[in-house]
Amino acid sequence: MDRSIAPSLGETGKGSRFVTKLFISFALLCILPILIVVQIFFGSAKDRIVETSTQLAGLLAAQLGTSLDTYIAQVENASLTIYSDYELVDYIGRETRYTDSERIRLNLLLHRQLSTFMTQLPHLHGVALLASSGIAYNNGYAPDVTDSAFWDKWLSRIREAGGKLVIVPTHAQLYHPSGAVVGVFSAGRLVQDIEGREAGILLFQLSPHRLVAGSEPADGAALPFRRRIVIETPEHALVYDSALAAAAFAPERAAPELAPHAWVLGYGSGERLQVTVAVPMEELRSEIGASRELALLIAASAVCAMLVISMLLSYQISRPISRLIRHMRQLEDGRYLPIPERGLNVELGALTRTYNLMVARIKHLIQDVYQARIRQDEARWRALQNQINPHWLYNTLESIRMQAYLDQAPDVAAMIKSLGRMFQLTLADDQTHTLADELQYIGLYMELQNIRFDHRFRLEVELGAAWMRMPLMKMTLQPIVENAIVHGFVDQDRAYRVRIHGTLGPDGQARLHVADDGEGMSAFALARLQAQLQAADVREQSPAGEVVATEPAEADAERPQSSIGLGNVHRRLRLQYGCGCGLDVVSGPGEGTTVTVALPSGGLHEQGQFD
Repeated sequence: MDRSIAPSLGETGKGSRFVTKLFISFALLCILPILIVVQIFFGSAKDRIVETSTQLAGLLAAQLGTSLDTYIAQVENASLTIYSDYELVDYIGRETRYTDSERIRLNLLLHRQLSTFMTQLPHLHGVALLASSGIAYNNGYAPDVTDSAFWDKWLSRIREAGGKLVIVPTHAQLYHPSGAVVGVFSAGRLVQDIEGREAGILLFQLSPHRLVAGSEPADGAALPFRRRIVIETPEHALVYDSALAAAAFAPERAAPELAPHAWVLGYGSGERLQVTVAVPMEELRSEIGASRELALLIAASAVCAMLVISMLLSYQISRPISRLIRHMRQLEDGRYLPIPERGLNVELGALTRTYNLMVARIKHLIQDVYQARIRQDEARWRALQNQINPHWLYNTLESIRMQAYLDQAPDVAAMIKSLGRMFQLTLADDQTHTLADELQYIGLYMELQNIRFDHRFRLEVELGAAWMRMPLMKMTLQPIVENAIVHGFVDQDRAYRVRIHGTLGPDGQARLHVADDGEGMSAFALARLQAQLQAADVREQSPAGEVVATEPAEADAERPQSSIGLGNVHRRLRLQYGCGCGLDVVSGPGEGTTVTVALPSGGLHEQGQFD
């Protein structure tokens, strides 16, 4: 029997068990989270509802506190208008000093001012002015302040406040036109004349019931529960309690203490009054109970639906999985065949697409490895081909030199010989390049320049044997010597000297000094060159890997292109040996130029050869 057919024949009995297990697993995975979520909801519903109610109660308390502060501020501003008539203020408390006609006129003005207060300020039951002479002027309700220890204490506090508005807690009850009994509290201010004398005390009789009714939302939408509102002074004296019965009234009653376990509390603190909004915890518990019954009903419906869905999904999942297993076995045999994606749901379709993508990537990787081997062979062939080209060019230069020698042109033959040797040194292995090789290259370059300029240049090397064996990067000193000849030797009627010597610094670095006795450079040109060398450390790299300068493209007019070779050497030294290495230039007009190359010592300390 074929091996690909045998497993499918044995999958019939196992498939039913797989579907059953998948159904049970899927049902448990779906039902258990639902039950856990319901249980968590029961535990957290109270906290969520309490937190929301606390926030709503806090918002309502803050709104009431703001409204009360605004109204008290209006009362305070209105009370100051009495000072608009200094004659009236002087009259209060000194009535006996005025004539009868003046008293009639001023009494009319005083009663008109009290009527203005009643008109300007809503929610007032009355306003009274208690003159220091004992005469009381009032409009509307006036409290009985005679023979009362309560009023003796609070009138004394109003005098001690020195003209500031003082809140007097609820001290009386009135019958509202609707038939309800409402409390009254007062706001008092000491009135003083221009000399600071006490003229009297101005008392505004306020209704907290009206203030709360005017500040609270009309439909109660802000807090959809039965609530209790308590207003008190900072000294915890009661001003208003919506749950306080008329029979329980007493002057200067203390504000009630509301237990947090029985009430959800929201606070709103103002400058003169503090507001507390309380919601009974029983109403919140009834709300939680209703939510729990709804959650249980939803959970039971969800469980029934999950059982049906689990059965259908288990059957739909088992068939594509079996087909995926068969294709994976084909993959083991080296047959990279994709699976058709039609007729699959979202999850198994994604799994099938992933499998097909894996097969495509495996095939692609096999092709990439094959192509990489082809490119590697091509690179090796080109490397071998490139090894032939330099040797061909060197042999050609040698043929030209021999022809120049036969044609009796010894200078041309010498120049070609030097050029060929320089070319040969350039093609040598970088890993074996030493300072001796670099000096040999410089010597050949100086030979070429002396043939051209009639032997005007002299190279002096003052280095010991240890220096000669020091490894050195190619083309390190040659660009420096070339800059010295091209830019420093402008007078062709005298001989010039290039001196190369070395020192070993205390920091362990070897320093090669290339000094010439040329024309030197100006301070501006030297500063520009040093700035370009310093900027080489922060140059950007172009996409092609070329070094791009960050400074402007215009070159120094005094030494055109003089810093290109030096900048190249400086950057290569930094890349090869680290940030501590590089070039340093010292020069002056008519004093020549000295370029110092800082390098690793390469063991010169141990060899003891410094010069």
